[in-house]
Amino acid sequence: MKKYILLNPGPVNIKESVRKALMAPDMCHREPEFSSLLLSCAKKLLRAFSVKGSYEAVFFTGSGTAALEAAVSSCVGPGRKILVVNNGVYGGRIAEIARRHNIGIVDLKSDIMRIPDMDSVEKRLKSDRSIAVVAMVHHETSTGILNPVYKAGALCRKYGKLFLLDSISALGGEDINLKKANVDLCVGTANKCIEAVPGVSFVLVSRTALAAVKGMRPRTLYFDIPSNLKSQKEGTPLFTPAVQIFFALERALDELIKEGVTRRINRYRQMAALLREGFETAGFEYLIDPEYHSNTITAFLVPRGITYEKLHRTFKLKGFIIYAGQSKLKGNIFRIANMGQISRSDANRIINIAKGLMKE
Repeated sequence: MKKYILLNPGPVNIKESVRKALMAPDMCHREPEFSSLLLSCAKKLLRAFSVKGSYEAVFFTGSGTAALEAAVSSCVGPGRKILVVNNGVYGGRIAEIARRHNIGIVDLKSDIMRIPDMDSVEKRLKSDRSIAVVAMVHHETSTGILNPVYKAGALCRKYGKLFLLDSISALGGEDINLKKANVDLCVGTANKCIEAVPGVSFVLVSRTALAAVKGMRPRTLYFDIPSNLKSQKEGTPLFTPAVQIFFALERALDELIKEGVTRRINRYRQMAALLREGFETAGFEYLIDPEYHSNTITAFLVPRGITYEKLHRTFKLKGFIIYAGQSKLKGNIFRIANMGQISRSDANRIINIAKGLMKE
């Protein structure tokens, strides 16, 4: 099978050491060997993001959306509401999860091309005391916007609300101090900036959040955070996890700790700058103001006279996978992600392909 350079926002190209870790022996998830692996992954995850002692890590077999659904469905009590700061497809996903669980919701929609207005958030918090949780997407992947996490966290601290952060596309790729940002539930996944493979996602839960959700009647069986965390810490996961994926995750966490989160973020930032300069020089235009750009995704307008299908086909024939726009942006934009193991020579090759396309 042909090898591609993945410029989609997960799954990403991974190190060979992580790939080899998948070739682990068959193992029963009820045995102490797997319990040790699970606890090791939790400790390394907390160590990597400097939250050991302040947070717990609870894992779910599934994509990032699995952990997100666990976080949303587990943290809002009866008669209370979740305020969703919604400025894109993934903010909308949080709101949809809440609706499907019949959770009271304040869906605060804003312009998808800009960061949300925090004054509007504060106004709602002042006027509606039934709001218990504020939810925000860290990196709104549909546009590449990096949202104002610290400002949202400060409002949650001021008004005594839990802060749920969807950091699925950001954790490991963006600067964040979870404690200083007052994040209570941080949702992440293995197969993006952590550079492992798809199949495992997680929630980092603060002590404050654990105390708040304790005793709440579970809305789901599979996604209940307190019961999953309790069983995982006891070494007896409630359900069959993706055993081999945890071997790859542990290896990826070793690689992350070795590199250092700060150095990884800088690597991504430098790669993003290289790609943006190259595509801009080639004549491509940004979707959003560069002021709002994240470290890991850039959305470009599809040039006039070229379709997204042609762009995708041309890049794929040369060994690169790009990503389409979503919702109303479908067909109008494409996205270039720079997570994972992408070299400067890879970046220069795709830039040259882009320049060739614009000269046709």
